[in-house]
Amino acid sequence: MCITIDAMRTLQLALFQIILIFMLTPGFCQNSILWEVSGNDLAHSSFLLGSLKFIGEKEYILHTEIDERLKSSEIFAIEDEVNHHAQHELNKAIHFAKGQSLRDVLTTDEYKRVESFFESEFNISKKKFNKNYAKLKPLALSITMTRLALHEDVKFYDIELLKLANDLKIPTYSLESVEREAEAFNAFPVATQATALMHSVDNFPNQKSEYEKLEEAYAKGDIDRVFEYSLHPFEKNDLFIEEFYFKRNEEWLPKLEKMFSENKSFVTVGVTHLKGERGLLNLLRTKGYTVTPISVTD
Repeated sequence: MCITIDAMRTLQLALFQIILIFMLTPGFCQNSILWEVSGNDLAHSSFLLGSLKFIGEKEYILHTEIDERLKSSEIFAIEDEVNHHAQHELNKAIHFAKGQSLRDVLTTDEYKRVESFFESEFNISKKKFNKNYAKLKPLALSITMTRLALHEDVKFYDIELLKLANDLKIPTYSLESVEREAEAFNAFPVATQATALMHSVDNFPNQKSEYEKLEEAYAKGDIDRVFEYSLHPFEKNDLFIEEFYFKRNEEWLPKLEKMFSENKSFVTVGVTHLKGERGLLNLLRTKGYTVTPISVTD
């Protein structure tokens, strides 16, 4: 389906920052964020980019190699839709139902600790926290903490690439509906999210430091280093990995094959979708494609 740019994309993309923090399986055999897909009787090569969903504006870089491959492509695709309907559906997924809040999943002591943390770390009053932030589910709230800690505007790689594709009048598509994305998010139990949130609150100085190193590694195109840094205590949560990554990877595979067979394509997905035995790179290899890393320069 065709997609358009929507300024309200921020919350939707913030959700997928979790891509960088949940799965630390064995590393890539070769180190790159950009891959060429060829062979298997394809008439032309296509390109697959593992993207960091958001990064500080000062740290953002569009590598020349990525820019050139996108400009040479016939279609562009990202994971999910970008429109008002998509934002509405995702907002429903990351917020508690009406009448519920973070108070319902934390102890009284834990809730007070989170309130005090937001006041001391981000200068967000308890009144404002209760009115706005406490309505977010714990996973979305912990991701919001990372964004707030940047203390600067952010750039979203897939949105920047989407803008470029639109400027070039390259047709743009999504790999799935927002309802599928929301379904994957909701498969992660709220109680487990709450435990993860408290871990983030209690270990936030280290989390900030890790994220700064992660930004630096990604800007250099160094995937191996990106995965040295874990920002979350549940990076090996089997249920989340199965629902959020593996199942979606396997659903995307036939769509990618169709795109690659019909057009010279440029596809960007969260970087963790490339990784591991059931990651997209290995799935493509097992189907007979050649996947070749393309070095990027900073």
